[in-house]
Amino acid sequence: MDKRAILAIILTFFIIMFWGVIQSKFFPQAPSQPPGKEVKQDSERPGTLEKLDLKEEKPSAKKKILAKTEVTIETLDYWATFTTEDAKLKHFKLKKFEDRVAESSLTTKLRRFIKGLLGGRIEEQKKPMPLDLVNTNEAEGLPLGLTILPFASDEGWEVNKDKLRLLETGQKGEVIFSKDFGNGVKVVKKFGFISDQNAIDLEVEIQNASPKQVEVQLGLDWIGGIELEKLVDEENKDYGLKFSFFKNQKLEKKEFGGAATSGCTPGCGTQRRKIDPFEFSEKGDIAWYSFEGEYFMALVIPPAKERSLTLAVKGDEKNLLTVRGTLSPISIAPKEAVKVPYRVYLGPKATEPLKKLGVGAEKLVDFGFFSIVAKPILWFLNLTNRVTRNYGIDIIIVSILIKIIFLPLTQISMKSMKEMQKVQPEMTRLRETYKNDKTRLQQEMMLLYKRRKINPMSGCLPMLIQIPVFIALYNALQNAIEMRHAHFFWWIKDLSAKDPIYITPLIMGATMVLQQKMTPTSADPTQAKMFMLMPIMFTFLFLNFPAGLVLYWLVNNVLSIAHQYYINKK
Repeated sequence: MDKRAILAIILTFFIIMFWGVIQSKFFPQAPSQPPGKEVKQDSERPGTLEKLDLKEEKPSAKKKILAKTEVTIETLDYWATFTTEDAKLKHFKLKKFEDRVAESSLTTKLRRFIKGLLGGRIEEQKKPMPLDLVNTNEAEGLPLGLTILPFASDEGWEVNKDKLRLLETGQKGEVIFSKDFGNGVKVVKKFGFISDQNAIDLEVEIQNASPKQVEVQLGLDWIGGIELEKLVDEENKDYGLKFSFFKNQKLEKKEFGGAATSGCTPGCGTQRRKIDPFEFSEKGDIAWYSFEGEYFMALVIPPAKERSLTLAVKGDEKNLLTVRGTLSPISIAPKEAVKVPYRVYLGPKATEPLKKLGVGAEKLVDFGFFSIVAKPILWFLNLTNRVTRNYGIDIIIVSILIKIIFLPLTQISMKSMKEMQKVQPEMTRLRETYKNDKTRLQQEMMLLYKRRKINPMSGCLPMLIQIPVFIALYNALQNAIEMRHAHFFWWIKDLSAKDPIYITPLIMGATMVLQQKMTPTSADPTQAKMFMLMPIMFTFLFLNFPAGLVLYWLVNNVLSIAHQYYINKK
């Protein structure tokens, strides 16, 4: 290749790279048509509506620059703050719920003592604050933003007031945001509030004052930060989150997971965790969609007549979940307006308020496979709590009641175990006689049981029957809003969380040891060792269980000890 060819290639490369600069410098284009100037149609058929070009703007229309302000709403149940940037929700603070439970003085002293011994820095615990259901900032994105295609709706909106207070039962009020998009198109967001309800009515009105038909597509966004550390135990690397929607009269739930950040080992609860990014969509007759935590939720109800809602759900590595519900395209005739009604619920995941919404949202209150047991237990706890005002005492009452209900079975079990103790010499003799013939040994032992009318499985029967009760109570403590931050006494400030200083699990373990000592045991040494290991295993297992569940098991053990003492004396 000669020098001229090489030079031509280099010159061509630079021309391609810098063509934009060369074009603007040496070949300026003629000025384009001013924005907002209408393009004349060649012909117009009578009776046909022209579609308004939403990208146009009138030459005389000047954009109104509005300072970003905030609007505060106070009701009997919450404080809400809206920003005029797309009329988004900035705060929703619940008056009756706090973000954390206050640490007891005993727990504080013990924590400081241990930290002092270990030479660690003593961190003061943060004071409880009203729980804010909006857990993102403006940089990450705020919920209840509108998507009005093909508009950009995130600029300043006008608002009719900067404050609203509804502090009387049944009192109603509204806040109205509005924005002029030019070309005769105006959008109004009207929020309606009731003083004693957590449900907010949102009406989006699109006004078309132009002589042409307008077509828009409306979407409502919800965005929330995923509080990963509250969803799982610190030792667990896996975790999940819940997004639910009600499609074709059927509840559907989506769960997603992830893993700890690199370098995070088991027990590194202070390390940041990240979800695995995901994205999916759903379309159809969707009555509502929700983003759930353990005890609280945000639920959006689109227009009842909408039968083709599109949900776009996205989770990113910043631990943010974004949900956009987009309606079918809307056509607005000239000089007409279209109103689109939404309803938004922000509050506790409780049956009564969700049932009042009338859309089947109460199905979200789920206590798992043993709901049939959990719901009556929770109902009884709430019933007795009207008198006691202490859910710890209510759990003790439930424990006593369950013990009474199962008393006949417990009596049979203890008598059977007593009889088992009496036949131990005969069983020892059989084991020695047929030690080399396992089949014959089993046959002889079954004959012995039959002759003495003993059921070897009856000793385990009371514990097996209590498993559904145990699981049901566990699910109630983990999911029932009544149990969140439920105070018992002194250092136990939250029955739904573990005992902060592990006193109740240790006492429970001690009662299990005492119970084992009092209970007749098998002569089989392997079986005896297994029974003696159970208190140790249960103690370690219960260390991180909710304090309410430990309390239930502890009371059950104490009652069993008293019953066993009575049987042994008799």
